[in-house]
Amino acid sequence: MMDKKFNWLQHLDDSIPSSAYGYKLCIYSIALEGWRRGLRLKFFNVFRKDRGTTKLTVRFSLSYNGKEHKFAVSRGDLVSKQAISICVDKDKTKEYLLKANVSVPEGKSFGSSSSNEEIVEYFKTLNYPVVLKPTDAGGGKGVITNITNIVELEEALNLVRTELQYKDVILEKYIQGEDHRIYVIGDNVIGVYKRIAANVIGDGEKNIDELIDIKNKERKKNPYLFGRLIKKDKEMDNFLKARGLTLKSVPKKGDRVFLREKGSLSAGGEPIDVTDKIPNHIKKTAIDAARAIPGLPQCAVDMIIDKESNIGVVNEVNSKPQISNHLYPVEGYARDIPKAIIDYYFPETIKESRKDCFYFDFDNFLPLLINGFVEEVVVPCVPKGEIVKKKLTVSGSLPAIGYKKWIKKAAHSLRLNGFVESPKTGKLIVVVAGEKESINKFKTKLQTQSPVELDKLNITEEEWGKTIKIGFEIINNSEKGNIDVYKNELKLLKRTNFKLKKSIKEIEKEKDSIRRSTSWRLTKPIRIAGDIFKVKK
Repeated sequence: MMDKKFNWLQHLDDSIPSSAYGYKLCIYSIALEGWRRGLRLKFFNVFRKDRGTTKLTVRFSLSYNGKEHKFAVSRGDLVSKQAISICVDKDKTKEYLLKANVSVPEGKSFGSSSSNEEIVEYFKTLNYPVVLKPTDAGGGKGVITNITNIVELEEALNLVRTELQYKDVILEKYIQGEDHRIYVIGDNVIGVYKRIAANVIGDGEKNIDELIDIKNKERKKNPYLFGRLIKKDKEMDNFLKARGLTLKSVPKKGDRVFLREKGSLSAGGEPIDVTDKIPNHIKKTAIDAARAIPGLPQCAVDMIIDKESNIGVVNEVNSKPQISNHLYPVEGYARDIPKAIIDYYFPETIKESRKDCFYFDFDNFLPLLINGFVEEVVVPCVPKGEIVKKKLTVSGSLPAIGYKKWIKKAAHSLRLNGFVESPKTGKLIVVVAGEKESINKFKTKLQTQSPVELDKLNITEEEWGKTIKIGFEIINNSEKGNIDVYKNELKLLKRTNFKLKKSIKEIEKEKDSIRRSTSWRLTKPIRIAGDIFKVKK
């Protein structure tokens, strides 16, 4: 369940599996939106070239009534190849923006044939400070900001051109202001967030060290930032020391204390939603920047906005931006970028009811695609019609073997989704979702066709309020959970006077050893594939 402290999208509560956390959240959220509307969802492999090497990557497509659109992360196929090439090349981007009279920082590009000495000479003609960045790198790679002297520039050139091997670079004036990302689709701005450096807000009692621990606990609840915690290191110590602070300092209540200079999310930076606070003329600049590049109906425009003058300068246009920070900001309101994307690509589905009660998981098929075992996977369509969700609690003389498998088979026969699990209470919990008629047939099966005598069972029923993963699974009956099943089977064999050659502990030890072996880990995708094919059959 998502933390209600944050203003995140309710229809994503309980709907993001851990396998989609982090970078994959961008792909998942868009695919989920389309799938929930009834679009056919397919994941597939492509081989692409990246800086001289061929890489296998996973992409997805959505189709509706014979129309199909393919997506690479957040970028749909309506973005032209020309637009992609322009956005990748920051120098070209600046050319198109200048032609459209969009404000950009003053600067110049230098190719691989240009020497560091040439760049230093140009540096002397600009007012300090400056920014050095590669012309063809994304995600902020190799971007060095606030360079104030020749020594710092020479160090930056060595890092970017020699160590990181980005030979083509841009040197431009550093614009003082706040770093914003503005998401544009069509002629509309859907969301705006600003990136701020790692920080804590004082309560007048706890020191900075304690406040960081609290902030990291909050970040762990964020599906995108959960793996990007604030690190306590020498850089932080030096930053605080320069401001007369240490980790043991106690900030005043309400005071925001910054812990680093840069707003990098990987270093603990935070996305703050400011969509409703940005003036219309800034939003118009972002829309003009998107229009300036031919064939670019959707993109993110990175702008530096001067807080005092309210003037914005465009420093980058990204055709394939990560949208997760719009969905899970640390402050402000979430913006439904996935909905806007699907509305644009499939306007005929805007009025389609969205089945928010279901979600799907990557775990069953993503490893197969990543490892090349399969070329494509089609996710089962979201159930149609009016959906009923029930939780059935089964208690009584439950058999040790086979009963949960029988329940799973019964659910599959009626195309029901959900799970069966056996918590430590000794009862079985069966959660099912589907059409009302199928649910009633399932309950009748439990009551009349169960392999357990009816007078030994008691079944209670209640409504189920959470989302349900598509398909039907047995929880606690996977690799680790099988230990309890082994125990029950062995106890049953003992009661029937079978002579056991090995003890329960010995069998558990052997199975644990197998699970930790290299061969077991390497063959996991094949076992998953086997399960999928069995269910399909």
